[in-house]
Amino acid sequence: MTVSTPDRRDSGNAETRSSSLDDRNVVLTVTGSIAAYKSCHLVRDLVRAGCRVQVVMTESAAEFVGPLTFAALSGRPVLTGLFSDVPPGSPVHLQPVEWGDVLVTAPATANYIGKLAGGLADDLATTIAQAFDKPILIAPAMNPRMWKNRAVQRNVDLLKERGVNFMGPVEGAMAGMDEQPGVGRMAEPHLIFDRIEELLSDPTWRGKRVVVTSGPTREPFDPVRFIGNRSSGRMGDAVARQARLKGADVILVRGRGAAGAPPESVGLVEVETAREMSAAVKEHFDRCDLLVMTAAVADWTVKKPSRSKLKKRDGAPVLTLERTEDILAWACRNRKKQALIGFALETEKHLEEAKRKLVDKDVDLIALNDPTKADSSFGGDSTRLTLLTRDEKVIELPLLTKHAAARRLLDAVEPYLPKS
Repeated sequence: MTVSTPDRRDSGNAETRSSSLDDRNVVLTVTGSIAAYKSCHLVRDLVRAGCRVQVVMTESAAEFVGPLTFAALSGRPVLTGLFSDVPPGSPVHLQPVEWGDVLVTAPATANYIGKLAGGLADDLATTIAQAFDKPILIAPAMNPRMWKNRAVQRNVDLLKERGVNFMGPVEGAMAGMDEQPGVGRMAEPHLIFDRIEELLSDPTWRGKRVVVTSGPTREPFDPVRFIGNRSSGRMGDAVARQARLKGADVILVRGRGAAGAPPESVGLVEVETAREMSAAVKEHFDRCDLLVMTAAVADWTVKKPSRSKLKKRDGAPVLTLERTEDILAWACRNRKKQALIGFALETEKHLEEAKRKLVDKDVDLIALNDPTKADSSFGGDSTRLTLLTRDEKVIELPLLTKHAAARRLLDAVEPYLPKS
């Protein structure tokens, strides 16, 4: 384990490192399944997140994907056998055990699972697993009939009793032309990545309660059409995810127009309008320690929406708008101990407007975003934020992925959280 590792953390121009994965060591075992190709994506994503990844392959795994592929992606030679050339007194199977922070087996065959359950160690992969005393995550992949086999299920149950974590398998199509779909597909790499992140996270916010708003609101003017905005909800989803990784209990109040799936392991409240979002925030506000208002809440709503679809032949409708409630201002007036974060999306007089909001709304932190900047994609996966704190600190963040920016945001607000 003395091979030098190139720095592969950069993804495009945005920093991608995540707090729980940066500078961590992952041992990834790949066993003999067609799903082995998916693990290539997992290695790439882990390395981009700041991990060092040591790949271990069984003999049958190398029939599906060559070791050279994993070596190129990880920047490390792949370990394949118990009798590799190593210095005397440094058994090859103990090097990953001492080095690794987590052991992940993806894909894991029924044979591998059975060996672990039975205490067998007849190759490098199983020998490492039997000696590994830190978190272990197994992502099975096999034919649905094999997965349903009582012996396989008994082995899985036995390993779970010993504290081994499992991810999947999931239901879907099989690789074989004539195979019937069912439960047996390996979980997707991004889900395995998320689970690794959870296993390596430091839950310093355990016992804290966080409410996050995310996405756009929609203000209807007839039963099928509405006034909305371009918010994707990705920033709010990232904040909710990072708060959960810190150990907090998280309520995510999410506009239905948000892109993609919400993060797992958070309480989800889906809303449509600004009124619904306000009601949801008020319901959970008294019990929270931190409110993060990332949602793009409509400033105006239609006073009297039509009960029937407006017809084009009737000409352009006249819509009377009225102001929606300022949810963050309400929270500032009614807070007892809660810390508050607001977002300012400004296209001109950026700092001036953000400082005004910081004072007028009496929040602890304002995150300023300028959507007109070419490298700060409104609705995309990256952002360039400027953080303004209650004690007049101005923190200019570089271009970051939204998850990395969310981590920095939560770090900045931590001094303002109520003390336990």
